[in-house]
Amino acid sequence: MTLIDDIRFDLSLKNGSLSGALISFFVSLSIFIILPYAVFTLISGGIVNIGTLSDPDAVADGILVWISDIMRYALPLILLSVFIGFYRPGSYVRIPLRIMFALYLGSWLWIASHGGVFSSTTDVSFIADIASSVTFEVDVRYIVYVTLMICFAMIFLAFSEFGGNRKKYFEAIERKKDTMSKRKARRLSG
Repeated sequence: MTLIDDIRFDLSLKNGSLSGALISFFVSLSIFIILPYAVFTLISGGIVNIGTLSDPDAVADGILVWISDIMRYALPLILLSVFIGFYRPGSYVRIPLRIMFALYLGSWLWIASHGGVFSSTTDVSFIADIASSVTFEVDVRYIVYVTLMICFAMIFLAFSEFGGNRKKYFEAIERKKDTMSKRKARRLSG
């Protein structure tokens, strides 16, 4: 078989796993949608309970916009993870899917974290006449850089996963073919 034949064989929907796709969907949905929403709920509840801010609802609304952007831009990650879960490890199809996932995840993290620097301005004129506002800034650039390096390493992991699982992939395909032929023989004989 040539490389083109291998890729064509790997792209066949018969060689996919619907259960793997569903598991990948629910795991990525939990990570990219449910977890950010839960964090928003906790943060917004804490902000409203602080009571020292001049407009806690405005701060909560700002966080809601940020979290909703994170969740909206995570939808392609969920879609890619479904396809990654559908095709078994060792399939040629997973290589470009995992590379796209890693690149998009890295850019998504960079955009969602604003390059690793978060800043917020709060009105404090009600506390004292010294200043009208205070700017809070959180610098987590190095954490974002390490995370981006992990995303970069995910590209190389796509190739190592392929090489390490190619033999197991063909064995799983053969078992699946044997099972299907046995079912077909039982149906025809019974």
